Amino acid sequence: MLKKTLCIIAISTLLFGCQHEGKSVKTVKNEGNKEEPKNEEVIDKEEIDTIFAPLNGLPISQVSEQRPVAVMVNNFHLARPQSGLGKADLIYEVLAEGDITRFLAVFQSNIPVKIGPVRSARDYYIDLANGYHALFICHGNSPKAKEMMDAGLIDSLNGLIYDGTLFKRDPSRKAPHNSYILKEGIEKGVEKRNYSFTEKVTPLDFTQEPVAFDSSWNSVNEVFIKYSYNPDNNVTYKFTEANKHFQRYQDGVVAKDALDGKQLQIKNILIVESTHKFIDKYGRRSVDLKSGGKGYYLVDGKYKNIQWKNVDGRIIPFTLEGTEIEFSPGQTWINFVPSLSTVTIK
Repeated sequence: MLKKTLCIIAISTLLFGCQHEGKSVKTVKNEGNKEEPKNEEVIDKEEIDTIFAPLNGLPISQVSEQRPVAVMVNNFHLARPQSGLGKADLIYEVLAEGDITRFLAVFQSNIPVKIGPVRSARDYYIDLANGYHALFICHGNSPKAKEMMDAGLIDSLNGLIYDGTLFKRDPSRKAPHNSYILKEGIEKGVEKRNYSFTEKVTPLDFTQEPVAFDSSWNSVNEVFIKYSYNPDNNVTYKFTEANKHFQRYQDGVVAKDALDGKQLQIKNILIVESTHKFIDKYGRRSVDLKSGGKGYYLVDGKYKNIQWKNVDGRIIPFTLEGTEIEFSPGQTWINFVPSLSTVTIK
């Protein structure tokens, strides 16, 4: 009787396949019209959604609730190559005094071990950082930026206060181009100031599909932004067909991350026109971040004319018809210019 029962169980298993641990095994007919498990077709019953980083749209292994960190990065020629830029999710480039730009590098998916050189703050960089509720890191400040930080309008770590403790000097470079913030310094500063370092981050809009290029797009191999009569301060982006990214050049030198020596790989470029005004005898500026305006969006060797808008503190591209444009996954650079006439597209 026992042998008969075991035989029936074995036949049932062959006929109907098996199920175990939330997975199903498909069966196929063999030449003898019997059904056998086909191991390579094991399929999870539970559908698992791919998780994407909120500020660069790339796949990640698990949901990240890292609070964004926005760092003022020096772009004077003696500060290059900078450290950590290759890990930024997005980078704003805006004129400070004179004809020299500075970066606001926003990190969320990956905070590198060293970022810098760190430079002083301006009020419009603080406004941009607040669009991501970021922890703001600078070394020095304009009077208006100091008022904003002192009033608690943003959580900040300032190298003027923490020079030599949270911020470290690189002896191989001359001040003021040698102040860096280390990842451990950020973590210690957050604990010291009792800041939140985790939160649910509102994502930017990314498409996970190839961009559908229509007649509104044109090809671009190279774009030049003239910030200055000094070639040290001007910017060129060149498209590389092999990897579908842009490389960045200043004064003929390709931008690299000093941490690993790798060239920056830029997926999206926004060039946006905004009103710039001088506000004092030192050449400090106001930059209009709110009114929106004209611009260009570049991706995958193509560009189109766009309009930009400030949406909850973030600079977002829209078609000329008013439809929001989704970014492609990868690093994004947003260049503010006083006039699109300073931009040459080849």
